This record gives sequence, C-alpha cells and structure tokens, in this order.
Amino acid sequence: MTRSEKIIWVLFIVTSCQLVFLEPSYKLVAGERTNLFSGLLCSITLIGTMVLSKKNAVKLKSPEFLFSMALLILAGVSTFFSLTPVPSAYRVFVLLASGLGGFWCARLLLDTPENQKRFQWLSLFLLTTMVFLSLLGYALAGNIARFLPSHTAPLTNVMLLLSFAPLALWSQPSRALKMAGVALLCLGYIVLCLSERISVVFIPLGVFLAGAAWGVLRWKHLVLIILVMAVVVGAFHRHIIWHKLSASYPYYRVENLPFSWNIAKQHPWFGIGLRAPRMGFLKDYQLSYTSVPKEQFARNINEIVSPDNMLLAFITGLGFPFTLTYCAGLGLLLAKLVRLSFQPAAGLVFHPLVLLFSVSVAILHFQLFDGLLFPQSCWFFHLLLGLIPMGNPAPAAIGMPAQKKFKLLNPRTD
Repeated sequence: MTRSEKIIWVLFIVTSCQLVFLEPSYKLVAGERTNLFSGLLCSITLIGTMVLSKKNAVKLKSPEFLFSMALLILAGVSTFFSLTPVPSAYRVFVLLASGLGGFWCARLLLDTPENQKRFQWLSLFLLTTMVFLSLLGYALAGNIARFLPSHTAPLTNVMLLLSFAPLALWSQPSRALKMAGVALLCLGYIVLCLSERISVVFIPLGVFLAGAAWGVLRWKHLVLIILVMAVVVGAFHRHIIWHKLSASYPYYRVENLPFSWNIAKQHPWFGIGLRAPRMGFLKDYQLSYTSVPKEQFARNINEIVSPDNMLLAFITGLGFPFTLTYCAGLGLLLAKLVRLSFQPAAGLVFHPLVLLFSVSVAILHFQLFDGLLFPQSCWFFHLLLGLIPMGNPAPAAIGMPAQKKFKLLNPRTD
C-alpha cells in the first residue's frame, strides 16, 4: 500500500466511523440543524481521494463523472432559487459531499479486490458495534439509540445497508464465518424489531419474496429465512408498534403525494429548497384525506417538515431536472447490477445479489423517510452504488478464479 493510499484509507475509516457513531461532533453554525461537521469530513475525504488517487483515475468523459457534474451544478443552482437559500445551501452541501464522497471513494479507493475485502471487514466491525450498542441501549434504557446519537430511521437504514457485509460471508469457504454472518444478521433483525419502525421489519421480507419470485433465490432457503424472521418477530412482537399497519396511520405520507405534486407544479425547475417551509402552499390546497381535518395536516407539516419520502423531497426541494438526472444515473447502475445478478462476472469480491439486496431495501426505506438528507445513510448508500462495476473486470481481477457459488441462489442463476 502506497503512502497516498494509506492517507486515503485513514480519511475513509475516520469518516465512516464518525458517520456511524456521530462522534466526535461539533456544531459549526449556531442554530443550524444540518450535520455540517459530518458533511465537512465527507468533503475532505472526497477531495483527498481525488487528489491522492492515481493519475488519470478519474475519467472526465466517463458517464459517472458527467452525471456527478450535472448533479453538482443543478443542486448548486437550486440554492439560489430556494425559499430559504442559506439553510438549503447547507443541506445541499451535505447531500453532495456525502453522496459524491461515498460514490467516488468506492470508485477510486475500493477499486481492487484487496481494498474491497478491507471494506467488508470495516463494515462488519461497524455493523457488529452498532448491533451491540443498540441491544445494550435497549437493555439499559429501553432505547436502541441510547448509545448511538442518531434518529432510529437513519440508524436502522445504515444497518440495512451494512447488511451486505455478513451476507457476503456466505461465499466464504469457512463454515465458522458463515455462521458468524448468520448470527450477526439475526441479532441485527432483533434490533430492527426493537426500533419501533415496522417498515424495517417487513421490507427485508418483501425483498426476499421478490428474489424468490424472480428466480434468483431458492424457495427452500426462502422458507428457512421466513421461519427465522417469524421466530424473531414472534419473540419480540410486543415491541413492534402494530397500529402503524392501520389504514389511517399512513395518511401523512399518502397526502404528501398530491401535496408535493402541487408544490412541484409551482416550482418545477429548481424546487423550493431542501426542507424549506411548505406551510404557505397549504392555503389553496384541498386535502385528499377528507376524514382528516386540514388543521391536523398543517400541524404535521409544521412538525415533520419533510414529505417523509426521498423522491418527493427531491422533486419539491431541488426540482425535476435534478430528480430526473439522479434517477437516470441510479437506474443505469441498478440495471447493471441486475444483469450481473443473473450472470456474475469472474473476479468479483461481492456477489451482485449481496449488493442488490442492501441497495433495494434502502431504496424501499427511502420511500418512507428522506434518508439521503442524513449523511450517514447517503454515504453508505452511494458507497454500495460505487461498488457496482460498469465495465469489464479490472485487469488485476481477470486472472482471479470465478466467484464461488452463492448457496442461496437458484442453480440456474449461478
């Protein structure tokens, strides 16, 4: 490992650990809720990686770079048209620093099998520590976030993203590593059940069901997974808030669909700014949920601020051009990952299905909260996206043996 690579690794590890544990943390601007300190760390790591990486590592004509520049420009311009320019500029800075930082660190630092394996062990350490501290916090204080100063939504989202690491242990020849991975996943699922967020309890199940229906997951293994999840849910069912499944509970998120569209039609190009006040748009708006009084929706908007949906947050906050550009780039990466899931290339450290699972559950979770506005979720989500190979395997990896069979797979997809 060269001296430059060691410096990048130090920056990368420090930033990743700070994003998970949010320590140390400093308030850079008085009264500002945006996590600017984490955003600053992400930007320093991004710049350091860009500067210290090998010459010509960043191809200026590559689709990844062109998409990155387009998003940077569109998000930057949107701040000038925001209803709250300064706070929106802070949030755009953190969004871009954590998103582009995570993606390009994966592209430039985690571009070799050795570095990807190091990242897997780092992720295993982070996830294990998160699970331990969450269970300890619940045992001592009845709160999984007691020793992790983070809201439970991004906390559980990061755990779902880091689940790729124990899943990847299934391709290892060591039976002990496989069992350790299963144990960590089971303990992590217990934390999800204790989080009081019913969405994270059932989203993984939905992804597994989709995988089996799609033909990439063996049905007998799906049955085993469902049994294990059922046992965990049964054991901790009293800690799950089941009333969130009622028809009336999700009214706020459902009502935000037409309400956000109403805002987007008035500010289609650059939005109103990330997390900008939306109360002024309620005056001439008619609620779709007629059983809910307008005053209650107004109180919810004032308290929650965001539409609790990442796509709607982008559309209303940054406008259609930014949202469509981001979705196009994300779609290209996911399309490549899906193709690789059916025909894995030789020399890949992580089986594509491992990445596809974590990315999929995160995307579904982002439909229930504005996850990418939290730097920890944004960083690890784009790290996984950056691990998706867009071209042929690197020359150093071509000579490697084909990846071991992932035993949960349907035989026809191996």
